[in-house]
Amino acid sequence: MNYEIRRIENILKQKNYKITNGRKEIIKLFVKNRNNHYKPEKIYDLVKSYNISFPTVYRTIEILKKSGIIKETIIDRDRYYELQMFSKKSLHLHLKCMECGMVSDYIDTKSILYLLDQKDKIEKQHEMVLNNIYTTFYGICRDCRR
Repeated sequence: MNYEIRRIENILKQKNYKITNGRKEIIKLFVKNRNNHYKPEKIYDLVKSYNISFPTVYRTIEILKKSGIIKETIIDRDRYYELQMFSKKSLHLHLKCMECGMVSDYIDTKSILYLLDQKDKIEKQHEMVLNNIYTTFYGICRDCRR
């Protein structure tokens, strides 16, 4: 994990961004919890005890996104961020609980291959190049059903 954090910091330094304590904490959050999806408000809640302001969270998100370190996904007009760098998952689907709002990943090779096949068909049929696929399944998670 320390190697990954240092590598991200080096990427930011090469792009002339300062490595502030606030940015370090936000980077650590993403690296430690690489499978989580965070809204900016949640990131702020998790790092505010380090005297990190909400504007700092937003600026850091933009820097990490522009640098290809995190990825933004929009679900129901909400923006979620997840670690893209060091992630072994490429194309994946999202599951969202309609009660608590938790977002998680669904990775299934057969489903992904089907979607990629559909993407190819759509591109040919509509003479369009598709750059991304966002698919979200909605339901009630196990914890909320209890």
